[in-house]
Amino acid sequence: MKNVEDVYRLTPAQRELLMPPSPPAEAPIEHLVAATRGVLDEAALEEALRELVRRHTALRTAFFLQGMPEPMQVVREKLAPSLERAEAPQGLESWLEADRKRGMGLTAAPLVRLSVVRTSAEASFLVFAWHAAALDAGAARLCLEELLRLYQATREKTDAALEKARPFREYLAWMEAQGAGDAETHLKETLKDPRPTLLPTRSDTGTAPGVTGLQQLLLPATESGNVLAFLRKHKLGLGTLLQAAWALMLRHHTGSTEVVFGAQVPGRTAALVQGRPLAGRFAHLRPRRFAIPAQGTPLRWLRALQAELSEAQRHEYVSQAQVRQWLKLPEDAALFQSAVLAWEPPDEDTLKPLARAQGLGAFRHVASPPPCSLTVEAVAGERLALRLHHDANRFAPLDVIRLAGQLSALLDVLVTQPDRELSSLGEVLDAAGGATRSPATAGTSVGPEELRALLAWHPEVRSVDVRVEGSQLVAHVVPTRRRARKLDFGLFFFADEDAGTTDKYRLLLEAAKFGDANGFSSVSTPERHFHEHGGIYPNPSLLAAGIATMTKHISLRAGSVVLPLQSPFRVAEEWSIVDNLSGGRAGISIASGWVPNDFALYPEHFARKRDVMWENLEKVERLWRGESVTARDGAGKDVELKVFPRPIQPRLPTWVTCATDPALFERTGVGGYNVLTSLLGQPLEEALEKIGLYHAAADKVGHARDSRTATLMMHTFVGQDVDDVLDTVRGPLTAYLRAHVALMQTMVKSLDLQVDINEPKWADYLASYAFERYYRSGALIGTVTSCLPMVDKLLSGDVDEVACLIDFGVGTDAVLESLTHLAELKRLVQDESLRMQRVLTEYLAERLPGARPELTVRLTDSLSAEHPVPTR
Repeated sequence: MKNVEDVYRLTPAQRELLMPPSPPAEAPIEHLVAATRGVLDEAALEEALRELVRRHTALRTAFFLQGMPEPMQVVREKLAPSLERAEAPQGLESWLEADRKRGMGLTAAPLVRLSVVRTSAEASFLVFAWHAAALDAGAARLCLEELLRLYQATREKTDAALEKARPFREYLAWMEAQGAGDAETHLKETLKDPRPTLLPTRSDTGTAPGVTGLQQLLLPATESGNVLAFLRKHKLGLGTLLQAAWALMLRHHTGSTEVVFGAQVPGRTAALVQGRPLAGRFAHLRPRRFAIPAQGTPLRWLRALQAELSEAQRHEYVSQAQVRQWLKLPEDAALFQSAVLAWEPPDEDTLKPLARAQGLGAFRHVASPPPCSLTVEAVAGERLALRLHHDANRFAPLDVIRLAGQLSALLDVLVTQPDRELSSLGEVLDAAGGATRSPATAGTSVGPEELRALLAWHPEVRSVDVRVEGSQLVAHVVPTRRRARKLDFGLFFFADEDAGTTDKYRLLLEAAKFGDANGFSSVSTPERHFHEHGGIYPNPSLLAAGIATMTKHISLRAGSVVLPLQSPFRVAEEWSIVDNLSGGRAGISIASGWVPNDFALYPEHFARKRDVMWENLEKVERLWRGESVTARDGAGKDVELKVFPRPIQPRLPTWVTCATDPALFERTGVGGYNVLTSLLGQPLEEALEKIGLYHAAADKVGHARDSRTATLMMHTFVGQDVDDVLDTVRGPLTAYLRAHVALMQTMVKSLDLQVDINEPKWADYLASYAFERYYRSGALIGTVTSCLPMVDKLLSGDVDEVACLIDFGVGTDAVLESLTHLAELKRLVQDESLRMQRVLTEYLAERLPGARPELTVRLTDSLSAEHPVPTR
């Protein structure tokens, strides 16, 4: 045999995969997939692929199952794989399915391939595929990260500086050193009764054998954050939590306090993972037995399980075939009916930023489920994904829907009530869906009953009925609450610098026209002087006058006029001109100012700036009403002056810009003015609390609720994909946060840190941390539906208008494109029926990946008696 570097036998896990008792329907091909952003250097990618294959023996391995005394794996000495290119107008998912069916010839190394897949003229994907006998998902992730580092080095003509990889043969040597006798003894002690725990299954589904169904549940961001925070706090793994939860589920449905199911094991110890890179197939499924304590708390049990699982790692290379042999079971004996898999990124996830730097989106793992009746999969991410793959010939869709709901509820209780008694958790499962067995539509089809059950789980649905009406499926939904108020959306400009462009006002003018055509409430420009940040906005009235001539409906505001820097006569004149040019659409927010340099215009006002603001406001209001105001002329005489032209509006709509001072909020309310605030210097909760003070003060003196507006300025960028959005805004917003000392000081105070934010290393760290915290809790950044929970917070906090700050450093074209998605968010917020249709459609897409029936959503206040309401 030519071109051979090494030959050795298969590992137990490889043998189990390649020579199972029942051969799988298709080859176990897995993928890591990411969207491309921009043009890839395909020659550099191919060169990087070849260097990657040269580094790792596992990537140069072929498998020979016949023609030798025993199955062997052969490492080729030299290989030169090519980058593959594919067109997939039918879509990526169809291409991936076809690629899995295409498979890989076991004797034809390498058992990996790299493809650039174009689904349209605008969209393409980088796909890293591998045969499961060559790599597990963790090793594939390692190889992909090395590939991207090699790609970067090739493009930049530098050295990737990768450590020399270890050959896969080292893993075989480690296994042999463990001693089979010790592993056999450990297995017999821990597994004892090898009978798998069986959930009740159906014999009447009417589905052909081999059909797999999928039910997916994405936990809300808050619940996902609770899970990950709990795991970090108590130093637990996601796999430990999921295995414990599934053991409790099996106890609930079978009545057994000792349960057996399959669990994914790493196949090697933590010590073996450390050191130089080692790629290959290590992880696999094996049966596990769990004895659930009669008493105690979830946290105590989880800690004991974590220690037990860590101790068992040195024996986890043992395959299912070895388990059957040692326990004297038939070769085809089923060791488990259900299995659990958990996927979580390493503590230091370097793949994501590396992919971003190379113009790629976040990679996602795509793989077929293992061959068992029910596989429960948890995937960590911004939203934790729970996926239940099920044999549709044994489990009906409604049963699996209920299992998913129960599992979700149980996970939430385990992490939020870890000191609760284990014996009481059955109540949680009963409340979350009762017994698994209940009437269900047969087979894998999803009809009205299944849709009803799914929709009933949604937090915005109080009750629901799904009916067939003509050729349509219609969901009649009673929402959990009706929103009495609507939230207005305005556009706000504040902090951009001109960056040397000659078209400094393109974003402002184009956005204003878009806002006018799409029902936005206002466009606001600030007053800023003598600094590159915001320096293109020295006079909001001039900009508003320009916008007035190209718009018809949108309000034109100053956000803000710094009244201590202005003559009240000029303010009244200029904004009266804006009011006339716009047909009565002028408005201002006033501020006292705070930057000493700005007061070069009126240095005598700096010491009394707050008092001067109120004094000048009174004069502006009198002039706007047509009254005379006393002033001193050039000859030193007092004269009574009026301003012209006369405005259209009888009263100038006025906001007061309030930063953090509660007294200023209350004075604004007492005066009957509108309020404008922001999250520069205060978290959202504090801002909403102060808006409450404002409303209370206004109510106390008798100002009508509909006569005032509370406006909150928020950084805003809405797109189609969360990862794309974050990649777009991360750099600009992080730089913005770093430049605004007040924001940094607020965060340091909230974290109770003793650091100097002027020190570069702390400034960089805190700015990065602030971005992660700020975009989640203080901005409208994300997709249309991911921003809805933030909108609900604003409405609950008595906010009337969100002023969307869009010019914080993101490119003009990207911001203008994002406005279409922001307009869609505005439409959903202002139309409850449209919102519910969009939210529930996306929810069903999450829960039922792939084909599903179209559904029309209609809101109603109650359901008729003849249509029962499903209970959770």
